[in-house]
Amino acid sequence: MNRTIRSLLGVAAATAVLAVGVPALTSSASAATTGTATAGALDVDFWGSYYSKYRNGSRAKANGQVWDDGSEVHVQGRLYDKNSPWRLCGYVQVKFENADGDESYDWARQCVSSGYRSFHFSEEDVDNVQVRVCYWERPGAQRVSCGRWNYIYEADDDE
Repeated sequence: MNRTIRSLLGVAAATAVLAVGVPALTSSASAATTGTATAGALDVDFWGSYYSKYRNGSRAKANGQVWDDGSEVHVQGRLYDKNSPWRLCGYVQVKFENADGDESYDWARQCVSSGYRSFHFSEEDVDNVQVRVCYWERPGAQRVSCGRWNYIYEADDDE
């Protein structure tokens, strides 16, 4: 008798989980489909993760998204700095270049050795965009241990 009651309680609990969980799953699936359709209309590309060189046993990291909305190219991302000494900050540099070879730079810095910093930059008349991750050394106020430049966006030839 004791085993029968446990079995019935188990079946009732499983039924309750299914009754509550299935509608939640279908609503989140439709929300995910809507988000994908919106992102697909903008042609969002994901980039990274890209890293600085090692410095004192740690590395800064950045990743994110890039898209062209028709008038501007947008670069959005997160910069992570974990387990670095107090004097180092994670540092990301974004280089926008137009067809004439003119360059402009934006940057973000994360100086707390945990968590991340969000960033968003945009420029008009962009032919390509590159990103690199470094450390910023506080005492010398300079970039150190930079990783390589990575292309994250190149305009189509027909534009």
